[in-house]
Amino acid sequence: MDNGKRVLAIDYGTKRLGIAISDEMQMLATSRGIIANGPKMITEILSLVESEHIRLVILGIPRTLRNTESAMTAEVLRFRDKLSQSLAPLSVSVESRDERLTSLMAETNIRSRELPKMKREKKYLRDEEAARILLQEYLDQRGGN
Repeated sequence: MDNGKRVLAIDYGTKRLGIAISDEMQMLATSRGIIANGPKMITEILSLVESEHIRLVILGIPRTLRNTESAMTAEVLRFRDKLSQSLAPLSVSVESRDERLTSLMAETNIRSRELPKMKREKKYLRDEEAARILLQEYLDQRGGN
């Protein structure tokens, strides 16, 4: 593991990308908000990668519960290819991870926080929490925790 360098996780959505970043020891994932899905999203990700000293990007790939691809899978794979090309000059790679149950887990986690109903229903919370779960699972598997 490359200490001092952070890992970024992205939960891709048609409206927004959930973002989470690891600590420098690559042990703890923290939700870091969202980036709007649009023409500036790659530029915003590149800026974040540089300012946060990111060395690896984890991208959740949605698959159906039957482990098949969907239209969304194809869209995320196109985004991954574009992002990989943009990050190559920075020597940052993109690793795909199965994200099948992260949205459901994110919903459960948010409900358990006893937030006011209006706050709980904010969709961006689910997006950033799904990214945090995706990243924490990656860190736990890598670190053997």
